[in-house]
Amino acid sequence: MASRSIRARTERAFARWGHLVVGHRGSAIVLSLVLTLLLGSGLLRLTADFSNDNFLRTGDETQKVYDAFRARYGDSERLMVGIETPQVFDLDFLDRLRAFHADVEAEVPYASEVLSLVNVRSTRGRGDQLIVDELMEDWAGTATDLARFETRVRGNPLYHNTLLSSDGVFTALTIKLDTYSSLAIETDASDESFDVDTGFEDEEALSYLTKAEIAETLHGLRAVIERHDGPGFRLYLVGGKVMGARLESIALSDTVRFAVLGIAAIAAFLWILVRRVSAAVLPLVVVLLSGVATFGAMAHLGLPFTSVTQILPIFLLAVGTCDAVHILSMAYQRRAAGDDRDTAIVAALEHSGLPVVLTSLTTAGGLASFVAAEIAPVAQLGVIAPLGVLIALGYSLVLLPALLAAVPMHAPRGNSQGVAGPVTATLTRIADLSTRRPVAVLVATAVVLVLAIPGIRQIHFGNDALSLLFEDDPLRLAIERIDRAFEGTTPVEILIDTGAENGLYDPELLGRIETAIAFATALRVGPVTVGKAISIVDIVKEINQALHANRAEHFALPEGRALIAQELLLFENSGSDDLEDVTGSLFREGRVTLHVSYADGMHYLPFLEAIEAGFREILGEGTDIQITGDAALSSRTFSLLNTSLVRSYALALLIITPLMVLLIGDLRLGLLSMIPNLIPVYLTLALMGWLGIAMSISTLLIGSLVIGVAVDDTIHFMHKFMGYREETGDPREAVRRTIATTGTALLTTSLVLATSFFIFVTAHFYALVYFGILAGFATIVAFLADVLTAPALMVLASPRSPGANRRIPSSGAARVPPP
Repeated sequence: MASRSIRARTERAFARWGHLVVGHRGSAIVLSLVLTLLLGSGLLRLTADFSNDNFLRTGDETQKVYDAFRARYGDSERLMVGIETPQVFDLDFLDRLRAFHADVEAEVPYASEVLSLVNVRSTRGRGDQLIVDELMEDWAGTATDLARFETRVRGNPLYHNTLLSSDGVFTALTIKLDTYSSLAIETDASDESFDVDTGFEDEEALSYLTKAEIAETLHGLRAVIERHDGPGFRLYLVGGKVMGARLESIALSDTVRFAVLGIAAIAAFLWILVRRVSAAVLPLVVVLLSGVATFGAMAHLGLPFTSVTQILPIFLLAVGTCDAVHILSMAYQRRAAGDDRDTAIVAALEHSGLPVVLTSLTTAGGLASFVAAEIAPVAQLGVIAPLGVLIALGYSLVLLPALLAAVPMHAPRGNSQGVAGPVTATLTRIADLSTRRPVAVLVATAVVLVLAIPGIRQIHFGNDALSLLFEDDPLRLAIERIDRAFEGTTPVEILIDTGAENGLYDPELLGRIETAIAFATALRVGPVTVGKAISIVDIVKEINQALHANRAEHFALPEGRALIAQELLLFENSGSDDLEDVTGSLFREGRVTLHVSYADGMHYLPFLEAIEAGFREILGEGTDIQITGDAALSSRTFSLLNTSLVRSYALALLIITPLMVLLIGDLRLGLLSMIPNLIPVYLTLALMGWLGIAMSISTLLIGSLVIGVAVDDTIHFMHKFMGYREETGDPREAVRRTIATTGTALLTTSLVLATSFFIFVTAHFYALVYFGILAGFATIVAFLADVLTAPALMVLASPRSPGANRRIPSSGAARVPPP
């Protein structure tokens, strides 16, 4: 048979490889160490990035719009310090506020603007003069000052839900950070790369504020907060950059703990199952060195460590160990059968080399499917994870046999195999049950799949960064509290292009913008509401009121174009630069900022669609609308989850299925062998539905990862099954021999994988906890499918040959046939 001949030639090639490595063990070890040093040198340059700013891939239209927005107006998301007090209008409190504000301005680096009630714009008229100054500019701390201050604050709607909460319990200090790094090229308005109205054209010449600079900013701000926080002046620091720093801190500490727990758990498993020091130590040496090489390569490729790639260390530890276990298991079996050490190693590579290579290729293929994802950290995982799997494969085929040949491998005495013998016997009895009653097993499997349908129907999508944190996490509590107090702090930026210079002087257009803002503030879509809207309309109305003796009824838009132009000119001449925050220098484009309530990204999508439709209808033809900001980025990320899910799952199947068919050499059996690999994905999705776990960026990884991992056991099973079936002509006997030679290794690798995944339940944020539960569950289901469903399918799909030996040994400890 052609397939058997190809398999035999391939196995002989691995035997020759085994002779080569064993004969040059010293050179193999040295080369492996040199490669580790070369790749591992990049570890010193490995960076971490847990911000939400880089979730979208380069070239994504939403990201490009936001980058253009940042070039003109700076980052829409500011650092915010919520200040809780029993009484804002109190002299002692205001003295503390002024002191806090001054220290923030003096000590926090990279802060381009600090805004609070201390220095917020106060616009008023005095006779025929327009006075624009800071609210507390002439503060003397008298009772008269306090009364005037309270009157101005309560009477100015622009302060409500920005600097003063609706219940009066909170005020706020906001910090606008520099957009570009201090390392960026110095650029001014005379530089050809800068356009005074649209910002920087040559974005490649600049870099945004670096992670180190943001960390320096947060460190300085926290130091000031620590000094000023106290009774009557409680401070809460929130913002997207604060969230990113918090997640990174948790992730880095968790990763170290995961690695320690993973190493300890894997070593314990291997010792219990085999009772050999080499079985517990050598795989860990191999995978740790391959891990160093992988993460060094990650740095060389310029890929950061992210919330998505956080799963990679423990995953590579588990997958690499599984490769080593299959080789070691057979080497020990051959040693127990009487082979000398070198012969046993060669026989192990001959027996397990091909399936180990194929399992690594299928696992890498499943992970490579993430390259198609539109979410940048997931796509990056699709690059480095397959590379890591292949590096681990290389070390398993080179370094592991070389180390095994360099250390003593004594012949076993007594029950030196630990529990391996009883385990093999138990697995054989399970396989016998499956092969004797294949129809019953498949019916039972079908029943389980049908019962899982309600769970499948409850699957839902989500993209809620806040839900990553535990309910009692101080930052989560602070964000929720501040968001409630100010009725929304997440910015939605709406850019309105009038299409003409000085287009914003048109009173009819400003009126329509005012109407559109009223529509937005009254809109509610699901849990999303608007707590505040800020635009050039507010400034024009504020100026108009000031020029009409500060009377409240004149907080309205002027009626004439010339009057609007004149009032804006007066405002510009007052020395205030606040117009730069709401329009360009040519008054062609207007910026409307909505502060919306915090919500899952899935809720922002319909909200933003409603906002855009409403603005377009109200503003009419002749204006162009663009929506950006944090909510738009979150919404776009959520919308990409569906396409990323379909693409990655489909690509994983397209990569893995042909490999399975190629291994088996039979199209029908190859396709049938994929069924046990799809069962764990299906049941894991059902479990997600039952547990109410959203399909998010983290859980998106489960399907393709499980397909890649689940197929590993199937490959090992099918590789030996096909060989024994061709040899005996009896599928039942082939199943028994397969379990006898690979059963313990299959169980061991499944336990190693499941335990490694379950370690994630000790994480300090929910995404990894859910990932650990789901991936561990899927691994267990995959093993059960391979020892129950796969044998039943093979017995029914590959009839017994007429000349096959009909004598099948009874249940019990199976003999170990030659490889």
